[in-house]
Parts: sequence; C-alpha cells; structure tokens
Amino acid sequence: MTDYAKKEAKLLEKIGKEMDKLDDSLAKMEETDSKVKHFYEQEKALHEVKSIIRKENKIEKDEVKAAEEEVSGLEGWLNHEDSLVKGIVQEIAKLDTTLGGINEDDNKVKSYLEQKKAVHEIKAILKKADKLAE
Repeated sequence: MTDYAKKEAKLLEKIGKEMDKLDDSLAKMEETDSKVKHFYEQEKALHEVKSIIRKENKIEKDEVKAAEEEVSGLEGWLNHEDSLVKGIVQEIAKLDTTLGGINEDDNKVKSYLEQKKAVHEIKAILKKADKLAE
C-alpha cells in the first residue's frame, strides 16, 4: 500500500472516529430535551470533520505521486477511497450552502435538522467503507 493510500485510509478512519465520538456524546445526552446541546455537539463534530478534510487537500499532492508509481490492482481501491472522501466533502459543502440560506430569524431547529441530515449521510458513506464502528 502506498503512502497515499495509507493517508486516505487514515483520513476516513479519523472521520469515522469523529462520528463515533459524536454518537457517544449524543447518547449521553439522550435523556435531555435540550436540542441546543445536540446542535452544539453536531456543530463541533462537523467543524472537526471540515478540519480533517482541509488536511486531505494536502494529500492531493501525494495523489500524483501515487499515480506515477501505479501498483497493479491498487488504483481501483484508491479511487474508491477518494470517492468516499469526495462524497463527504460534497455533503459538507451542501450543508454549508443550506445553512447559509437559513434566515437568522429562523429557529435553530432548522440548522439542527440540516446538520443531522449531513451527519447521517457522512455515516452512510463511512459505513459503506467499513470505517464506522457499529
């Protein structure tokens, strides 16, 4: 496995761990009716995922190197891992666009629901890659 492949796998694992951490936090708060706390935890987790993705952009340079080395059979796996990361990036971008369109006068509930949808989609992507603890 090339260094690039290891970095991509590690990136997805980090995102998976962040989602697991969010699940743990939300599970601890299950008895509370405060959606503000849930909103805050989701926002914190999504911020961390964005930070992890920014680091992924640095990995892009390594992609060229990995393509030059071309190891037989590895290219399909790399494309799969990369498409998963890009799917997560798209979900975050979609969330940012949606949240940007929510009026300040609107209730935080809309933001909470949109974040919840994004978290669900990210988890679905990670589940396909077996990067999310059950």
